[in-house]
Amino acid sequence: MINKKTLKSILSFTEHQNPAPSFIVIYILTWLVWHNQLFSYFIDAQGDFLMKVTSSVASLEKNQYLVVFLLTCLILLGRLLVDYFSFKSRELLNSADDDFVNARDDQKFAQNTDIANLMATLTKTQQQLADSKVKEKKITAEKNDAIKKLLSLQHELDEAKADINILNKVTTN
Repeated sequence: MINKKTLKSILSFTEHQNPAPSFIVIYILTWLVWHNQLFSYFIDAQGDFLMKVTSSVASLEKNQYLVVFLLTCLILLGRLLVDYFSFKSRELLNSADDDFVNARDDQKFAQNTDIANLMATLTKTQQQLADSKVKEKKITAEKNDAIKKLLSLQHELDEAKADINILNKVTTN
């Protein structure tokens, strides 16, 4: 199956083509291409304009109307096929959009377990976050208590050093 993006690009290309010429214009152009010797004999012929025209027309052995007609029909049929496929592609794209909208409408009313699972995960995550906040506060309080004890011990150590220094000075004097 062709995906939607590819289908849109093909449609964009076919819709921006010039409109097909009429059957008569296609027939005349096909006849001129099929009988290209008409121009080459006209250019190569010697003489005035009338002599050139009669020599180029005489160069056509058979006019081959049927072959030119069939070629014209093939060209026109090809163009009609392109238009048909463009129409069918547009129709397919429109129906794909309708299917998507209908699927979305069906999902609104159906019980969707994904939302329930998501809500359960969200609730669990919120509980874990609350627990981690409590643990963080407890750890911060313990850390502050340890720092206070360390500072008080440091202060006592400093006082003990000061007392020792004073005793050493008194004993030396």
